[in-house]
Amino acid sequence: MAIELKLTKELATVCVTASELAAIETLIKAELAKPAFVAQFDKMGNAIAECYAVTTAVLAPWLAIGNETEFCNRFDAAYTEYKTTYLGITNRPRLSSEQAYVEYMLLREFKETQTAYPLLKTTFARLDEFIDKWITNDAWLAMTIENFVKMLYRFLTEIAELKPKDPTDAFTLYQALMAALRPYYALLESCRKAAAVAA
Repeated sequence: MAIELKLTKELATVCVTASELAAIETLIKAELAKPAFVAQFDKMGNAIAECYAVTTAVLAPWLAIGNETEFCNRFDAAYTEYKTTYLGITNRPRLSSEQAYVEYMLLREFKETQTAYPLLKTTFARLDEFIDKWITNDAWLAMTIENFVKMLYRFLTEIAELKPKDPTDAFTLYQALMAALRPYYALLESCRKAAAVAA
């Protein structure tokens, strides 16, 4: 099962983008308070936040299984449900990214984005780079989340195949990955809560 490292890497990448967006938002909102501008920034940010919400929603049920008894009792039903829904989940981040780009283009129409003030000029350059790399062009954020969702399914399938033969080993492997993913999930949840407070 070499997939564990890839899953952790994909989730870590998603977290890095969430942290970068949160830093950009903090800097911009500390300097610019015009209600119309902030409202448009929030529309863009909320569309991107949908990508993160998909990620945490996918992961939450698996992290909720905390011991071997719960694993033995709940895994099969959760796996069956995920198997029937995961392909429908993979397109949601791409749709959210497309909406975020539309909102970003509307944001760029505000004169505040053309400032010469060094702090804001640098911060808007960071935002432009973030949107260019992660939201538009190759839609890296959506693609990273899509990879995570699909690889999680592959991992869960391997666990589902091992579980009838050796439930203890299956749980041990399962628990090891969940322990690795938990800090990243917590970071995404922290960014989400901070964004909700800031809005």
